Amino acid sequence: MASNKQSNYIRKERIPVSSAIPSAKLVLSSLPGRPAPAQPSGQSESLLTNHFTCEFEKNLPLYQYDVAIEELGSLSGEWYEVKGRARCALIMQSIVSNGGFAPNIIVWYDEQKCLYSTSKLSSPILIHSPNGQSRLNIKSLANQWSTDDIQNYIAGKAEEYPYDAVRILETLLKKSLQGRIQVVNNNCYFLDEVAKPVGGGLYERLGFVQSLNLSSRRITLSIQTKLTTFYPEMSLLDFVHTHAGGKRVPNEYECKKLSRILKNCLIVTQQSNWKRVFEIDQFDKRRPSEITIESGETLIEYFKNEKNIQLTQTNYPCVQVYLPNEYDKPCHLPLEVCRIQPWQVYDKPLSKAQEAQQPRKYIPKPYERYNAIMNMLQKCDYNSRSNRLCREVGFKIDDNQMLSLNARVLTQPQIETGPNSRANVRIGRIPLDGHLFTPKPLLTLAITYFGNDIEREKDLMRAFTDTLLQVMKNHHVNVNYQKHTVSPTIDQITAYFHSMNERKCQFVLCVMSGRSEEDLKQLKADIKDCGTIKYGIMTQCALLSKIANNRSLTGYCENLIRKINFKNSGINTKVNLNQALKNKKSTTDSYMFFGADVIHPTNVTRQHPSITVVVGSCDSLCSTTAVRVCQQFPKEGKCSIETIIGMTDMVEELLDNYCQVNKILPNKIVFYRDGVDDGQFGKVIAHEIPAIIEAFNRIYGDQANHPKLTFIVVKKRHNTRFFNRNSSTKNVGNMSIGTVIDTTIVHPYQNNFYLNSHNAFQGVNHPSLYHVLLDEIGFTADELPLLTYHLCFTDPRSSAAEAIPSVVHQADIAALKARDLFYDDERSSATSVGGRSQPLRDPQLSDLDFKILEVHENLKNRPVFG
Repeated sequence: MASNKQSNYIRKERIPVSSAIPSAKLVLSSLPGRPAPAQPSGQSESLLTNHFTCEFEKNLPLYQYDVAIEELGSLSGEWYEVKGRARCALIMQSIVSNGGFAPNIIVWYDEQKCLYSTSKLSSPILIHSPNGQSRLNIKSLANQWSTDDIQNYIAGKAEEYPYDAVRILETLLKKSLQGRIQVVNNNCYFLDEVAKPVGGGLYERLGFVQSLNLSSRRITLSIQTKLTTFYPEMSLLDFVHTHAGGKRVPNEYECKKLSRILKNCLIVTQQSNWKRVFEIDQFDKRRPSEITIESGETLIEYFKNEKNIQLTQTNYPCVQVYLPNEYDKPCHLPLEVCRIQPWQVYDKPLSKAQEAQQPRKYIPKPYERYNAIMNMLQKCDYNSRSNRLCREVGFKIDDNQMLSLNARVLTQPQIETGPNSRANVRIGRIPLDGHLFTPKPLLTLAITYFGNDIEREKDLMRAFTDTLLQVMKNHHVNVNYQKHTVSPTIDQITAYFHSMNERKCQFVLCVMSGRSEEDLKQLKADIKDCGTIKYGIMTQCALLSKIANNRSLTGYCENLIRKINFKNSGINTKVNLNQALKNKKSTTDSYMFFGADVIHPTNVTRQHPSITVVVGSCDSLCSTTAVRVCQQFPKEGKCSIETIIGMTDMVEELLDNYCQVNKILPNKIVFYRDGVDDGQFGKVIAHEIPAIIEAFNRIYGDQANHPKLTFIVVKKRHNTRFFNRNSSTKNVGNMSIGTVIDTTIVHPYQNNFYLNSHNAFQGVNHPSLYHVLLDEIGFTADELPLLTYHLCFTDPRSSAAEAIPSVVHQADIAALKARDLFYDDERSSATSVGGRSQPLRDPQLSDLDFKILEVHENLKNRPVFG
């Protein structure tokens, strides 16, 4: 380590990050079965999907072995386990290609600790490489499965999903392309594909993700193309020069920017022959001559004396790094001895400057996406006789055409924009036409400019204000307003909101002007902190740059009115949900709709908490809502938390609010839960649904009084796409809005369906996948998709149908706002090396804690959070 010379350095034991939520077995028979098929009615549509029918040899055994790749130490003469995946793969490839296994035996390796085969291998056994310097240690047979496990599941003869058998076969498909692809985060990239620069030294690569899907009467392989941004494989110094715009030392602002871009990026070092890996924390202001190590040497002296490296770029700042997962041992490295490790995904959003350096990101049209998927599958060529792995397991795929299926198109809802007016809904668009169902008066509105150049921008502000007031008048919003100007400093902003609070200001429309993206981000954070938390004044932010560049100022102000009236507890529209509930709602029924979401870092700590949100409707039409937000974290250390541990308290508060508003409790509840992977269904059923029932116990008392509950998981992150291909013209387009797919590629016997509830103006539609985990209400195959579709029209802020029900969409937005309000990534101690937390060993539920995040009392039951 460069700046912390240690003669007897012993690497700490690496404790893997594990979940604090106990595992729960998912018994398939406990889930609701698929209801009887929907009655043919209305419009139908013939579609293609990016699934391809495939098959494996029947009753083929699949063995998994615990293994380790080991190398002989050149000095110690002892065998040690190799850790790097790339090095492990290289050694395994050498052993296999040089006859390490009999010709009739096939094996494939996950580059970690698992070896797979269709043959029973002897264990324990050591298989050496030809040079004797490395070996494969097959320790034991860990488990065995069969391809019949998959067939039994499809036929409904299994109680558990065959995750392991599917995982082994998916690994085989990737390994069958070994030498032709690079696998990164489960995505595959052909090595001969040319990377394209996207500005700021970054590159984009076109790849694909594949997965096996078990559906009714068939196995399919889904293929979806992916465009991913990568760090370049170059010296760190060259990357710095790219951002500085030349071969010069970066200034302080550029160093801060580079710290954000390169944080957590992996580098290798010259002194380790480009083998030892470090993780970047941040740029340090000091030069190599200004940093000393324990021996008293400067970095210049250390590299010259100990590493025989003469530093030449000594005017450049150093970079602070650490060994991965050893956050309490920071050290410093000169830029010139560092190189960015290849194939690292850049997952931070591109800045405005980076976006300006590249052409506008091109979004493929449906026919282009269709052709790209077909071309990618043809390039994989799984049916080739030269693909031994696929041939040996009997894998065959119909790669000539996508799977075809029939879908049905649901009717759009009736939407009222006033007691005697109805919206003319077309292709998911919801025009107001000068009407709001309940326009709420704004008795004290402040239209406030936050900036330093009001004289230059006063004409634009006047035009915006005049247009906004005219639009408010057209929509019958009575308003008394004042115009103010505030300097964008924290002291001035705080003093302004304090003054507005004393004057009983009801609403502040904040028009923000700033020189940079960072300035505007900080300005908005200061405004929301004062308005939402400290003084309880509702705010709506607007960027002056967007106002200036908007093609239609009237249209912009109409969209602004939707948000302002909604935040002010007015009602913009009412969707007639009785169309969908006509057979499930009596005159005495009272429905309530919930949406829940979680956003969290990969590893949760007290400094980096999960943000969980539950949104509840305040009436049976979901025309207005209330929200509760909670942060959850381990009391110390770090772990993963997949479920909402504060569910009971949040649901209880929202039920209580519903009762206060309506003077009655709901007797039927439909709950949409976002952000759950397939493998977590068991945990949700074991922990979250009982937590909701505990809230019922608190509010309703005896179980006989409990409402009926239907619980649905909403999945947006999947790789299934659909295309409408005209059989005569061969033109490929998007499927219609309102299309529901509940045949062919859905679960063989459980209740799930795809629903496309929004219109894609660019690219390919991305429908959401809904999976029912509990259905006490007993919806039919027609009723639940139709209800879900109509709920996608109930977001009062939107001028079009959303991709998911509004209660879920509002939960998504509230989670992001809460993160901005209560958690500052830049200033969090968890972002510094010293503030890193170590993983908990065997974490338990008792190690967790949560806290409901409170806004000002004035805004507690408003429909938005911040």
